[in-house]
Amino acid sequence: MNDDAQFAREQIKLKRELAALATEGNLAGDPTNGGALKALTREECGGTCERYAWTQDEREICVLIDCEASATSRDVRVEVTSSRLVVVVCGTTILDGELTRRVVADECLWEMERTGEGRKRITITLIKQKKTYAKFHWPSVCVGEPTVDVEKFGHPVVGVNNQDAHAMEAMMDDVRGMRREASARS
Repeated sequence: MNDDAQFAREQIKLKRELAALATEGNLAGDPTNGGALKALTREECGGTCERYAWTQDEREICVLIDCEASATSRDVRVEVTSSRLVVVVCGTTILDGELTRRVVADECLWEMERTGEGRKRITITLIKQKKTYAKFHWPSVCVGEPTVDVEKFGHPVVGVNNQDAHAMEAMMDDVRGMRREASARS
């Protein structure tokens, strides 16, 4: 096999591997593995605070709150606007503040379910107004809450068909928007 054919096969293999990783979302360079691509989990992109834990992907933030098994939906108050979140459980304020970035309030929801430990868990799903990747993810749910170091995720890796000028421009617009929004919060 000549060098050109070998190179072409390697390129096809790399494109397939990248496509497989891209379907998992949240691609970033892994500093512990020489910068090799890694699909970040929702949990890696979020954090754990004293009163709640949270996860995120490109489009959603999920806030997870554990509470007593005796709690009912009547004991829970969740108010979501495009820029603010208030969560009160059994009279205790869990979150009350300005969201790190804007959400689509009409698409956000919450649910309560039993866990295996004889407790209940409240899951609040916030739909991001603008998707985010890697170091442009939200560093916290609300301003003033504990943050995660999103810089460690590195630059976003976004798969796009380089033969499609519209797709390339849309991807570049997304990244430019993420940069503007992230720098506005700094």
